[in-house]
Amino acid sequence: MESVVNLLSETEISQEILKNNAHNIKVSIDLDNKDVYLEYSSRQALYELGKTLMVEAIQGCGQLELYPLGSEGSWLIVEGVRLTEDSSRIFVFSPSQSPAEKL
Repeated sequence: MESVVNLLSETEISQEILKNNAHNIKVSIDLDNKDVYLEYSSRQALYELGKTLMVEAIQGCGQLELYPLGSEGSWLIVEGVRLTEDSSRIFVFSPSQSPAEKL
């Protein structure tokens, strides 16, 4: 993983995430106290989630949905993130205007 990331050039999913199904995230919600838990299998999985959120913040359309997607017993990558079968979905809504445009 890089210690400095240029998000404008780093929008592709890493080959490690694509090749290795062991990189995943489980999102769960405690309904009693409304806490959200992110359980990640590797730092690379968390890194890709963070990168996806930053790209959305910088150049996105203001809406992002991440969800578990399975095919033939394997869990696929959606928007750079592989969520586990029992994961909750993630919905991100933000202003459609990027922070740079507000300056």
